[in-house]
Amino acid sequence: MKKALIIVIAALGLLTSIFFSFRNEGAVATSAAQSWPGQMGNLGTTRDRWPVREPNEASAKLRSLADALPKNDKAVEDFVAREIARDENSIAEPPALPDVSAMRELLLRESVAWERHDEVGDERASAMRAMHMTLARALVADALAKGRDKNLAAWDALQAVWKLARSLEGHPQIMTQTAGLAMARMVNAVAWKMPLPAPAWFGEFQTHDKVQTLLEAFQHQTASYWQSTRIFPTKWFASSIDHDRKIAEELFNSTGCDVSPSMNEVGTDLTAVWRRAFRYRAEREATANALRVREGKSIETKSQCSDGGWTFDGTTLRFSREITTAPPDTPMPLVLRVKQ
Repeated sequence: MKKALIIVIAALGLLTSIFFSFRNEGAVATSAAQSWPGQMGNLGTTRDRWPVREPNEASAKLRSLADALPKNDKAVEDFVAREIARDENSIAEPPALPDVSAMRELLLRESVAWERHDEVGDERASAMRAMHMTLARALVADALAKGRDKNLAAWDALQAVWKLARSLEGHPQIMTQTAGLAMARMVNAVAWKMPLPAPAWFGEFQTHDKVQTLLEAFQHQTASYWQSTRIFPTKWFASSIDHDRKIAEELFNSTGCDVSPSMNEVGTDLTAVWRRAFRYRAEREATANALRVREGKSIETKSQCSDGGWTFDGTTLRFSREITTAPPDTPMPLVLRVKQ
């Protein structure tokens, strides 16, 4: 018995020694205190950027309406994906679509504030994201169906998706911000097929870039892990904080649209997110130029992407390079056959 007690005491001593040999509170504090690019401040100030808004009645109404939509509607999902990937401005015949008029009108009429779930890995945030994406796809499908009939009301459905995406911008979760990016890309990817003229709101939409918001959500993710490891701060975690900050600095200073950043060491791998967010800059230019062609105007050959530019030969609008993204992403093409 005495021998066993001595062994236990020795083991506890060894574990304590290991604990303190890895613990490095000073290194973690130094890394957390470093400022991130784009005036984001340090990890300690991250939560100040995301003031909490109480959910409102409009969000409850919209959620109730969205919950009534068919779940996992493969026909709608496939229709939207095919039209996004389709390189010409004709629109195929849609499948039977759900009635989204009440949801569309609510989004156009009211400001929506959603319940917030800030913690990384919160299952409620995952369920909310799934509901938002189902609603967005249904609205985009509605826009495509109306666009096929040359009905200018198609733009209303796209504006509703845009307002849905904007309603998520006060949420710091990465998965929520990637939903906003996905919605914006869907709107942009089909907008060049809509009947002319494009409405005034679409000009504001095209100037709205998602990279900074995603970087802020990335910092929030790093800060969340920093908060959760304060009990056992290690040199390794200090290094991972520095690594994440350097990824943010690299992306903040990137001028190309084809990026290949390092993988973050803590949390879900975000390299695919960054590729989509930067490719989206070229996608917005594709839509803007396609609409210009359809209006009988000359294209803008210069791109904000330092690694590419645009040409139009009378039938085909083309970016000078392809920018691949990983499945399951289905991006709009950067080579478009445009008919006036």
